[in-house]
Amino acid sequence: MPAMKIAQRAVALVLCASLATACSGERDGGGGGAAAKASPTPALGTGTTPAAPAHQTDTSPTSGEKSTRVVRSPRWKQVRSVPLRDASWLVDVVATGPDAAWAVGYEDGAEDNEGAPVMQRWNGRTWSRVPLPPLSGPGGFDATGPDDVWLAGASEVSHWDGRRWAVRRPFGISEDERFSDVSVHNGQVLLIGSDESGSFVMSGEDGEFEFQFPGRAGAFNAIAFRAGHAWIVGAKSRESCAGLTPMVLHSRQKRSSWKEMRLPDIPGGSLRAVAQVSPTDVWAVGEIIKGGGNAHEGDPSSCPDAYESAEDQPTTPLVLHWDGRLWRQMTVPLTEGSLTGVTAFGPDDVWVAGHESVLLHFDGRKWTAESASDRGTVKAVAAIPGTKDLWAVGAIDEWTDQGQDFVLRRDGRGPRG
Repeated sequence: MPAMKIAQRAVALVLCASLATACSGERDGGGGGAAAKASPTPALGTGTTPAAPAHQTDTSPTSGEKSTRVVRSPRWKQVRSVPLRDASWLVDVVATGPDAAWAVGYEDGAEDNEGAPVMQRWNGRTWSRVPLPPLSGPGGFDATGPDDVWLAGASEVSHWDGRRWAVRRPFGISEDERFSDVSVHNGQVLLIGSDESGSFVMSGEDGEFEFQFPGRAGAFNAIAFRAGHAWIVGAKSRESCAGLTPMVLHSRQKRSSWKEMRLPDIPGGSLRAVAQVSPTDVWAVGEIIKGGGNAHEGDPSSCPDAYESAEDQPTTPLVLHWDGRLWRQMTVPLTEGSLTGVTAFGPDDVWVAGHESVLLHFDGRKWTAESASDRGTVKAVAAIPGTKDLWAVGAIDEWTDQGQDFVLRRDGRGPRG
């Protein structure tokens, strides 16, 4: 199987379709099935930031120095979780307090098949299995508490109210639209996904869903919605389809309008996760594909192939930070691999899930790196509200027939180990 993981391949397929739309000049203003009511769509702007240098990289001594060896921290301990069937992996985790967390993933999979979706819940003492409604595969999830959990499937979204799941299919029986992530705040649900016309944002409240805007070129990989601000991260094609470059969209939800933010042009860059500390302190992480997928530069008709041609190429970490004025690329003490998750307790306590089981930490001045495990790959990390502890989930031998899921917890009390 190619080096790019199945989950990344799914993103690549979305991106391929979106880039093809962008480079062919075809843009469908509609999108969605009969069950979805389209809302008025504001024009997508080209930038929300003041005029700023096109590219700023943090190269100061406080940004951290690259290291070749990462020491395992004794703060990380494996926690007994639900026994899953062989070829299992956990891909995301959300915590709403010391006694409430959820993790999602797959079991009974294989190298060419994710397997059956699974969800586990932490009640403060143990992890237990959460029965799921019929799903076509998790497309992201979010939670605000024990009675408010949202899980997006490929073409449906399910809500747990503390007693039962309610399944909604905004597109009816259509299978052309697919969700990639969901985020919820104050009863409002935001979903991102893609259809034949590109990537879209859908808003839901009280069980009713409508498009905020449809058919936008590029790939939407993750969304974060907090304090009235929503952030979407992903990737888009560079000019003339010369590979990829990162993409961030921002919205103040009272206005329900979205604008693309000005970012450094980073050839081969793609963002996979985003976290907001405050509206003027936002972190986005992902990777830079070496070569940038530039094999077909100048040929718009082969734009989809540009991404696929890079799947076997090595990657380097990518971290972008928004300070309220501009996005800046940060230098981190890790030289290879992709970054898959980001969480924060505050502006001086940011954690990023890195290559294999490396965790990066930013204390407001500098970056440090530590290993959470001698084996496996951490796929997601979550701060536990009310504590200084972290949850991390992932797998050993991920995306293989021998895949084995794991749950890790970091004790954040006292001086660092």
